[in-house]
Amino acid sequence: MIVENKQRFIPLLFTKRQLQILEKYLGGEKLRNAEKTVLYSTIRRKTDALAAVQQEWHIRGEGMIPERVAGAKEILCRLNKPAFISGSFLYAEQYNDIDIFVLSKRRTQYHQGNENFLCITESDLRKPLFYSAAKCSVANFFIGGIKPIIQRPMFNDLIVAYELAINEILDNDDQKTIRDIIFEYSTHIDGMILDSFSLYQEFTRIRSLKQEERISIINAMTKKLLMKLYARRYLYGALVKFLRMLRQDIAEYTKSKNLHVYYSMLEEVKNESRRVEV
Repeated sequence: MIVENKQRFIPLLFTKRQLQILEKYLGGEKLRNAEKTVLYSTIRRKTDALAAVQQEWHIRGEGMIPERVAGAKEILCRLNKPAFISGSFLYAEQYNDIDIFVLSKRRTQYHQGNENFLCITESDLRKPLFYSAAKCSVANFFIGGIKPIIQRPMFNDLIVAYELAINEILDNDDQKTIRDIIFEYSTHIDGMILDSFSLYQEFTRIRSLKQEERISIINAMTKKLLMKLYARRYLYGALVKFLRMLRQDIAEYTKSKNLHVYYSMLEEVKNESRRVEV
C-alpha cells in the first residue's frame, strides 16, 4: 500500500531511496547488505509505526464462517505480531487445530492448547505451501506482491506420496496424502496454486467417491505428473529399476493389493515413456 501511494509519502515519511529498496524487496529481488540494513533498521520501524496507528484486517479467500473470522481477529489482536490464520478453522464445521502463521526471524513450531503456532520467515511466504495458506486467510498485515517459487518435486518423493495415498485409500485411513497429490497436480499440471479452502473442497469431493474411483483419480493425476515433470529417458530408466523391485515384492507378498495397484499404473508410465523417446 505504501508503494502504491509512494508520492504521498515522499519525502514526508520515506526517502526516495527507501521506497526504491522497499519496491526491490517486494519484487523478490536480492538486496545488498547495506540495503538490508536500511530495510530492517529504518523502513521496517516506520511501517510498524504506521500499522500501529490503525489496526487493519486483510481477509483473503472464500467460504469462511463469519464466527470463525471474528475468532481469528481476537487471536491476532492478542498476539500483536504480524501474523495470519488459515486452515480448516476458518471454513470447516469440524477442525482439530487453529493454524496461526507468525512472521519471525527464524522457523519454529509449538502448540498452546488447540492453537498451532508456525513461525515462518517472510521468504517462506514464497513457498507454495505457505502461499496457499495465505491465499485463504485472516491477517493483520497486507500480504501482496509475492511471487511463489515453484520447484519440481523429487522423483522419489512423488512416488512415496503416491504409494501413501493409495495405501490410505485401501485402508480407509484419513487419506490426507491425497491432498498432496491434488496440490502437486494443480500446481504443475493446471498451473495454479490452490488456496487452502479450494484444496479442502477438492479433497472432500474425491474422498466421498467410491474406493475404485479414488484410486483411478490418483493414478491418473500421478501419471500426468510423472510424464510432465521428468525427462522420458530418465523416467523410463528409473521405472525399470523400480518395477523390478516391485515384482520381487509382489512375489513375496502375494496378498498385498497395493503393490499390484502401483505396478499396473507405473508399468503404463514406463511403456508410454519408452514409446515417446526410446
